[in-house]
Amino acid sequence: MLDELATAYVQAVAAVAGATIAVSRRDYGVDGTLKQIVRVAGSFIESGFPVDFQLKGTTTASLRGRRLPYDLKVRNYDLIVSRAPFGTPYYLYLVCFEGAPEEWFTLGPGELILRASAYWWTGAGPRSPNSSTVRIHVPLENRLTPAAIEQMLQESKERFEE
Repeated sequence: MLDELATAYVQAVAAVAGATIAVSRRDYGVDGTLKQIVRVAGSFIESGFPVDFQLKGTTTASLRGRRLPYDLKVRNYDLIVSRAPFGTPYYLYLVCFEGAPEEWFTLGPGELILRASAYWWTGAGPRSPNSSTVRIHVPLENRLTPAAIEQMLQESKERFEE
């Protein structure tokens, strides 16, 4: 249930940002791809400037000051930090749920409430020498919002246009 609710959270935020997500069915390191939808000559089409992401739903992340520490598997960390600079941008989306599972989702007349917070992280550099996990520290300013997704998609476009 956690992964499905995390996916729904990202899908809702992406929709408000004017994007769709394509979820990968196989585990090659990319859980999904954001695709911006633009209007061209009266038709809606994909912009052609995607953003890849790994999606992690968690109940264990807890704030430490202005950062959210998270233990990411080495494989996942290495895939993000070693992405070629000319490749599709690659992010970790961390969707944090608190409390009991029955509190995460509420459906009422005229409303659907998903109680979670989401953040994004990316990095570049060498692969980790660790064998199991790498502790990353996600700044609280990196909230996954429609504006953040719009910015990621804009930066993807600029990256490919250079």
